[in-house]
Amino acid sequence: MSRFFQNVDDSESSDSDFSSSGSEFSEEELQQKPTGGAGNNRFARAGLDLDSDSDDDVKRVVKNPKEKQTEEVVKLSQNILKAIRADEWDDATDNFNKLEASVTKLKKILKGSSLPTVFIRCLVKLEDCTGKDGLSKEQLGKLNAINARAFNKLKQRLRKSIKPYASDMKAYRENPVDSAEEDEKEAESESEDQAVPAPAATRAERAVPASDSESEDSYWGSDDSDESESESDDNQQVGFSRWLKKTPTKAETKKTKKERSQRSTPAPQAAAAADDEDDGFTTVGKGGKKVEKPTVSAESLNKSLIEINMARGRKGTDKKETVAKLELLLSVAGNALQQCKVLMALASAQFDESADLSHMPTEKWNAVQSTINRLLEVLEKNHQVSIYETADAHDDDSDIKYSGEPITLRGSVISLVERLDDEFTRSLQNIDPHTPDYIDRMRDSLPLYLTIARAQGYFERAEQEDSLCRIVSRRLAHLYYRTDQVNDQFEATAASLHVSAESKIVPPSVRGNTEATIHGLCTFLYQHADSLLRIRAMLMHVFNHALHKRYYIARDLLLMSHIQENAHQADVSTQILYNRALAQLGLAAFRLGKIREAFDHTMELMSSGHQRELLAQGVGQQRMQQQQTFANEQLQRQRQLPFHININLELLECVFLTASMLIEIPFMASANANPEARRTATCRVFRRMLDFNERQVFLGPPENTRDHIMASAKALADGDWVKSRDYIQAIKIWSLLPDSQEIKDMLASKIQVEALRTYLFTYSTQFEAVGLDDLSAMFELPRNKVYSLLARMVYQDELQASLDEVSGVLVFSPANFEASSRLQQTALMLSNKANQFADINERVFELKINGGYAPGDRQQGNTDQSGRAQGNDRDSRSNFQRSTGVGGNNAGGRDGQRNRNDASGNGSNRNSNSGRNNRRGNNRRGNNRR
Repeated sequence: MSRFFQNVDDSESSDSDFSSSGSEFSEEELQQKPTGGAGNNRFARAGLDLDSDSDDDVKRVVKNPKEKQTEEVVKLSQNILKAIRADEWDDATDNFNKLEASVTKLKKILKGSSLPTVFIRCLVKLEDCTGKDGLSKEQLGKLNAINARAFNKLKQRLRKSIKPYASDMKAYRENPVDSAEEDEKEAESESEDQAVPAPAATRAERAVPASDSESEDSYWGSDDSDESESESDDNQQVGFSRWLKKTPTKAETKKTKKERSQRSTPAPQAAAAADDEDDGFTTVGKGGKKVEKPTVSAESLNKSLIEINMARGRKGTDKKETVAKLELLLSVAGNALQQCKVLMALASAQFDESADLSHMPTEKWNAVQSTINRLLEVLEKNHQVSIYETADAHDDDSDIKYSGEPITLRGSVISLVERLDDEFTRSLQNIDPHTPDYIDRMRDSLPLYLTIARAQGYFERAEQEDSLCRIVSRRLAHLYYRTDQVNDQFEATAASLHVSAESKIVPPSVRGNTEATIHGLCTFLYQHADSLLRIRAMLMHVFNHALHKRYYIARDLLLMSHIQENAHQADVSTQILYNRALAQLGLAAFRLGKIREAFDHTMELMSSGHQRELLAQGVGQQRMQQQQTFANEQLQRQRQLPFHININLELLECVFLTASMLIEIPFMASANANPEARRTATCRVFRRMLDFNERQVFLGPPENTRDHIMASAKALADGDWVKSRDYIQAIKIWSLLPDSQEIKDMLASKIQVEALRTYLFTYSTQFEAVGLDDLSAMFELPRNKVYSLLARMVYQDELQASLDEVSGVLVFSPANFEASSRLQQTALMLSNKANQFADINERVFELKINGGYAPGDRQQGNTDQSGRAQGNDRDSRSNFQRSTGVGGNNAGGRDGQRNRNDASGNGSNRNSNSGRNNRRGNNRRGNNRR
C-alpha cells in the first residue's frame, strides 16, 4: 500500500514509522512534550528544539567597546566595498558618513594604535574610484541621477577626509596585502549574498514510514545505505537551523577566493594565459564574435585602411584597437605613398582617442606629435608626394606599384598641426599654473614650434598659399608675446636642425634677428592673407613693438591700420587681441614717461570693470543681475589664454592709477582755484577711489598697491612731494618691469613737476609774485626746467600771470584777486543764495495777495470779468430804457466808475510788477559789480 493512502489515525504505526525514519525527534523528546492546549500546538516540536538550542548552544557574549567599534568599522568598510562593486554610490555615501563617526570613536579608544586594514583598503578603493583614473565618462553616464549626485558629494568629502590617513594609505599601496581574516569575511559576505537555501524535507516526507522508504529505495536501486546514512548523520541539523543559510567551510572559502582572483585578473594577463593554455579553443571578443588575428600586408593595406576608416566613429568601435591596427599597417607599408596614407589616418585616430577628455594627456600628445613629425619627414624626403584637401582619393590597390612619379593625396596637414596646437593650449588651460606640471608642460612649446616651422617649409615648397598663411599665423602667435631673448633661442634651435632652411618668408640672412623674423612673417600676411589674418597679424605686430618699448612705431602702425574703427565688429578672439595690444601700448607709453598717452590707452579698458574678461585672463565675479548661462561661461573659459601669455593685471592697474593721479590732482587744484573752470572729473574711477579713501575714519599704513597710490595722491594734493614720491617708489610691482629703477626715477621727476603745478594752482590767489629761484629750491628742480614749465602754463592760459625774465619773477594778474580767498568765495555764494531766496519770497507773496493766481493770470481774469459785466449792463440798460425811458445815465455812470476803478487797479498792479523787476535788475547789476 502506498504511503500516500495510509490511515492517518493509526497512531501506533505512525509513531513507529516516525521513530524509525531517521527523524530529528527521538522517543524521549516526544515523551517530554507538554500536554494540553499548548502541547497540542503544531509548533510544539519547533519550540522544543528552539528551547533546547537556546539552553545548550546559545550563550550571551559581552564585548568591550574596542571590539564593538572595531566590528562596526569593519562591517561598514565591507559594505562600502560591496556598494562600490555594485555602483551603488548612494549606499556608499551613507555608509561613509556612518564610518566617519565610528572611526572617530575607535581612534579615541585605540589611542594611537593602528586602524583595521579593511578600513585603509576602503579608503584606497574610494580614492582610486573618485580620482582622475577612476570611473570613465561612459561609466558616469550610466549612473542614475541619485547615484551621480552621491558620487560627486562623496568625491568632494573624500578629499578632506583622507588627509589624516595619507601615511597609512601610502604604506598600504606599497604593500597591498590583506589579512586572511578580512578575506574570509569578505568571501563570507559574498557567499551569503549568493547562497541559495538548500531544499529541506517537508512535513509529509518526515512522516513517511520506514517500510515504504526502504521498499522504494530498494525499488529505485539506491547505493550503499551505510554511506548515505553517514552523510545524513554528518549533515543533520536540528530545528529551524536546517532552513537557515549554511556557513561556508574553509574549502569553500578558498574556492571563492580563487574564483574572485580569477575574475580580477587583468585582461592582458588573462589573454596571455589563454594563449598559453590554448587547447584547441577559439578566442571570442565582444558579443561572442570570433576574434581572428589580423593578417595584413602591403598588398591588402588599402582594403584594411578603408575598413578602418569606415568603422571610425561608429558605436562600439574600440579606439585603442583602431590605433593598434593602424600602427600594424604602418609597419607593413611598402612605400612613401602608403606611409603617408597610414600616418594621416593614425594621427586622426590618436586625436579621436582623447576626444571625450577635457584635454589630451601628455603621453598621447607626444605620440601624435611624433606621428605628424614622421609624416612631415616623409614629405620632406619625397617631394613628388603632395597632400591637398581637394585632391582625388586613391583607394585602389595600385599603391604597391608606386614608383616615385608625382602624385597628390587627399588630406589636410594644416588641420593636423592646428589641432596639435589647440590641444597644447587646452592642456595649459586645464593645468594649474602654480604647479611644476605646468612648467613641465611648457617644455613642449619648443618641439611644437619646430613642428610648425617644419610644416611652413613643406607648404612653401608645395605652394599651398592658403595653408601657408594659416601656418605662418600660428608661428607668429608663438613669437609675438615673447621677448627677443627667448625667441632667439627658439630660432637658433630651429636653425641648428635645418628646419625651413630654404624659406623665402624668413630667409637665413635674418636668422638670429627676432624683430626681422616677425617683420617678415607679418609682411607676408599683409600681402597674401585674408582680412581676418591681416588684422590679427597687425595687432600681434603692434603688441611685439610695444613689448620691446618701440612705442612710436606701434602707435603709428595702429593708427594707420584704422583697426580701432571696426574692432567692435570683429570676432571675439580678435577683440581680445585688440584689447591686449592696447594694454601693452599703454605700458610702453608709461615706460617712456608718456603719462597722458598711457592714461588714454588704458582708461577705457580699466574703467569697464571687466578687465579679466576683456583680456581673456579669467572670469570675474558676476552680479545677481548679470548672471550668465552655463554655456556662455564655458565659452569664456575656453577662450582664456594660458597663464604665461597673460598681462599682469595688478601692474596694469598700478600704471593706470599712477597716471590718473598725476593728471587728476593738478586738475582738482585748478578747479578749486577757478570757480568758473570745468569741474567734471577726468577719471571718475580714480576720483571715486580717492573720495572713498578720504571718508574712512581710520587709515592705517598702506598695504597694497592701491593704498600706496591713494596715500601718494593725498600727499601730492597737500604739496608734500617727498612723501608722495616715497609712497610711489615703495610699490613692489615696479620690480616686474625690466627697467624698474629707470621708471622710479622718471616717476620721481614727474611727481616734482606735478607738485609744482598743484602748488601754483592752489596758492595763485594768495601771491602777487613768486620767484623762480624759490620754486626751484622748494621742489629741487633746475631753474631752466622751472622756467620752461611756467612759460608753458602761461602760454596755455592755465595761469593768469606773466614772466619777468630779467628779475626771475612770476607776476600774477590782478584777475586772480577777484576771488583771492575762500572767505570771499563763500560770501559771494551766500549773496547769490540770498538773492534767490528773496525772489522766491516775492513770488509767494504775490500768489497770496492775488488769491492763488500769478500776476499775469489775475490781470487776464479781471479783463474777462469786466467785459462780461459791461455786456450785461448794456443789455439791462437797453431794456430799462425801452420800458421806462429813464435811468440810463445813472446806470452808465456806475458802470463807468466801476470800469475806471478796475483799470486803475490793473494799472497799479502793473506799476508794482515793473518796480519789482527794476529792483531785480539793480540787484543783479550790483552783484556783477561786486
